[in-house]
Amino acid sequence: MKKNIFIAVIAALLFSITVSGQKMGDAAERSTKLTEWMRINLNLTDEQLPAVRDINLKYAKKMDALKTSSLPKSEKMKQITDNDKAKDKELKDVLTNSQFQTYLSKKQEIKKKFKENLKQRHQAA
Repeated sequence: MKKNIFIAVIAALLFSITVSGQKMGDAAERSTKLTEWMRINLNLTDEQLPAVRDINLKYAKKMDALKTSSLPKSEKMKQITDNDKAKDKELKDVLTNSQFQTYLSKKQEIKKKFKENLKQRHQAA
């Protein structure tokens, strides 16, 4: 259970890092880069763009707040997982089924790559 939560947390962080291709930056910067990636890769419409931008910024700010929080790691991990699920639910209401499935597929690809990299690092150590 803890391993799955840890992987979900790392996947969420990696998604932000991979999408940006650069340092993580602040919430506004990360959400802008993620929204731009989504605009291109999910073919967002002009109507979807503001809603997706707002959702991404909302959850990037929540992530920043958790980084500076004094909560125990286990609680932070739980909140990150809960936030990730809530974000996906909000995005599902904005995106088409096809767009949402592409989004989920990309998240899974990133999780898989992360697991592979983690395994390689572990073997190299």
